[in-house]
Amino acid sequence: MDKGETLPRDSISSIEIDENLESPGMFRISFNETFDIHTQKFKWLDDKRIDPCTKIIITYGYTSGSKKQEKFMGRIKSVSPSFDPTGITTLNVNGYDLSHHLLKIPKGKKVKKNYRNVKYSDIAEDIAKNNNLTPEIEVSGITYDNVNRKENESDYRFLRRISEEIQYEFFVRLKTLYFRKPRDNRDGDVTFELGKNIIRFNPRISIANLVNEVEVRGWDNKNSIVETAKITDIKSKVGFPDLENIMKCSQDKKIEVIEDRVVRSSEEAKNLAIAELKKRNKDFIEGSLQCIGDPTLRPGITINIKKVGERFSGVYYIRGTKHIIGADGYKTELKVRRCL
Repeated sequence: MDKGETLPRDSISSIEIDENLESPGMFRISFNETFDIHTQKFKWLDDKRIDPCTKIIITYGYTSGSKKQEKFMGRIKSVSPSFDPTGITTLNVNGYDLSHHLLKIPKGKKVKKNYRNVKYSDIAEDIAKNNNLTPEIEVSGITYDNVNRKENESDYRFLRRISEEIQYEFFVRLKTLYFRKPRDNRDGDVTFELGKNIIRFNPRISIANLVNEVEVRGWDNKNSIVETAKITDIKSKVGFPDLENIMKCSQDKKIEVIEDRVVRSSEEAKNLAIAELKKRNKDFIEGSLQCIGDPTLRPGITINIKKVGERFSGVYYIRGTKHIIGADGYKTELKVRRCL
């Protein structure tokens, strides 16, 4: 809570923490609500500690053992009671992590519209500091003469747009804004095996939307620039080993052409082509996995999945997690994609 107060654990019936790499993280806390017949008041309904806009920190995990605890910081956005005819009242408190604030378009506040002679990582650092967040920035390579922000574009949408252009990702965890390349080219620190520590695994492979290559056709001030990205440009050492053969055997070979883009150099055009090719193919193999609760599993890390057949065994990137703590114990649900 804002004042460092701790809520009693026995007053909480369940907690859900839902994080992903494409939208602000969310939380939901369900309270065991009670009504005092003597004071004629509910225990939590009007408690100031759960007022909307209150900042909270949720510590979840295990109090002992090898698995550590993790923290989620956010602000309460809604309080929803449910009054049942049986007399049982439930109370749900919902909110988002601190990146949700970046979705707002500030009114009456001067927003920087044009950036000159900057890298995208410079812009991310500037936005982080302007929102009282600590920047954790991986420097991007290209310096742009001029970067324009769209009219009424929030900090969140702006960062999402420029990060996708250079194959970066951004997210906020606690009070830190991360802007970096995806960590999807390395073996995972956690391994899951069928019959050992997987409760449920539902993968899916689809070649319907695979794209063989992306060609960017643009221009600088005077000259045309053409660059192409192929599958070999996006393959990693932990990626799907037979991806090129699948592409060759596909009867629906697709080449995407991006035209009429203002690019400053061949390097920028190449990076744009690679980013777009990876974006088009990242859902080649995707799935969901449920396991016993593990607070170390967060979006933006890789895991190893084994003994689920040759086609589906391999290294996966976590794109979303949901930690559920309730009457049935603690479970973690993952949304994953196969590394390319």
